Amino acid sequence: MSLRLPPLALAAPLLALLPACSPRVLSADGWNFRVGDTQGAVRLVSRQEFGVCSARLVGCTVPVGHGCLVMLDRDYFLNGTPRQRTLLLAHEVGHCLDASVLEYGHGGIGAQGAVYGEYYRPAVEGFAESYARAYVARCGDNLAPLGYGAGPECEVPDPRGVTAEPPVR
Repeated sequence: MSLRLPPLALAAPLLALLPACSPRVLSADGWNFRVGDTQGAVRLVSRQEFGVCSARLVGCTVPVGHGCLVMLDRDYFLNGTPRQRTLLLAHEVGHCLDASVLEYGHGGIGAQGAVYGEYYRPAVEGFAESYARAYVARCGDNLAPLGYGAGPECEVPDPRGVTAEPPVR
């Protein structure tokens, strides 16, 4: 289930804590989401405006308490395939849940994330990618449970039950 908050209701307090973020992030197009007790704000911006994250990335999550700010590269997200959009958003939400629910325990995932590629070897990236793939396995390309677009209800994966799985060949 997604929760629609008033525009900027969540983003404003989060961004106030992040002086490195461009002021344009605050007014950028986006939406809010709620997964369990975790709330987040997603903003579509140019990756050059990520501020605290590398502009080489297409997504950036900044956890703040039991919430987070997710910044997605606008062009990549809007022009990507449904699967690319889903994997990107679910991966970034995975980072948010790793912080808010697992307190950076990464669900016990260590270097196992390397089954997805070398970038995912660090536990923090391995967990986020494992969450994204668990999300796709459960909800397909339906992003409505993460606050974007319309679609059927889907119970998103519980981050406490996510494991790194070898890709199906």
